[in-house]
Amino acid sequence: MNKFFFFFFLVAIVIEGYGQFKQEIFTMNYTYSPAESDDLDFSKTEIGLNIPIKIKKGFLSNTLGLNHHKMNFQNDLQFNTTYLEKVYEINYGFKYNYPLSDNWSLEVKVGTSLISNLANNLTTADFLFDGNLMVEKLGGTIDRPSQFIFGLAYASITGRPKLLPLISYSKKVNKRFSYRIGFPKTDVAYHINYRNTLNGMIWLDGFYSNLSNPVYVNYEENAFKTSFSSISLGLNYSYKMDESWAIVFKGGYSLTNKYDLLDKENNIVYSFDTSTRPYFSTGVKFSLKNNKNKIK
Repeated sequence: MNKFFFFFFLVAIVIEGYGQFKQEIFTMNYTYSPAESDDLDFSKTEIGLNIPIKIKKGFLSNTLGLNHHKMNFQNDLQFNTTYLEKVYEINYGFKYNYPLSDNWSLEVKVGTSLISNLANNLTTADFLFDGNLMVEKLGGTIDRPSQFIFGLAYASITGRPKLLPLISYSKKVNKRFSYRIGFPKTDVAYHINYRNTLNGMIWLDGFYSNLSNPVYVNYEENAFKTSFSSISLGLNYSYKMDESWAIVFKGGYSLTNKYDLLDKENNIVYSFDTSTRPYFSTGVKFSLKNNKNKIK
């Protein structure tokens, strides 16, 4: 894992020269959600890399992500949870944004993910495919831009792979205040000054993972998949260390948590007790330089 950390930091530093883009290039986050009287607490480590490339007609973007989900079981259960404690996720996505006019563009993204507990040899069941198709419209002024997005995505953020709507409207109201309303994420941002920003947000997240070794649940049922989904409310604080690097702290409360074991037909064979709970997150991000509209 240390080699992965070194690789991502090295690439982020090398591509700092692409200052004409306004993109987040590298992100790393650790999130912990403690248990109270539940069956488990859980944590997540995320590393993400995004490389945008300006071409003659539009933008290309390659994204790579590494996620590690860890479950710590608090209560004695009727079955062995050894193969349920860790879920590994490696995902790659290719995105193309094609301008239709000065204000309209079409974006297509296709991707694949390896997501499994990796308890046995890899099979096709360990891989998932995802993608989206959306239209973007830019509006407003240079000082107060707006963006409207609508489209469809095939993803597993609800805990099962399915077709989902993508829709959002974002607006920069003034130098300090901006907002985004939509699905699967809504947030408002207050820029205290150039270095300090507060974000309030609500969003949906989840994963759907293969169990490369079936987990025995009872005499009649085995689990072949895991499904996790949550709706969370949180407050995010970001501090810019320089033009590109920022550290981020987040805290909040998950309004719903659902963690299930599924059979081959995706029927629930066991549901864990995962009530609402607080969570805490910290991380770092690297963005390409953007000196416009700097807030004093």
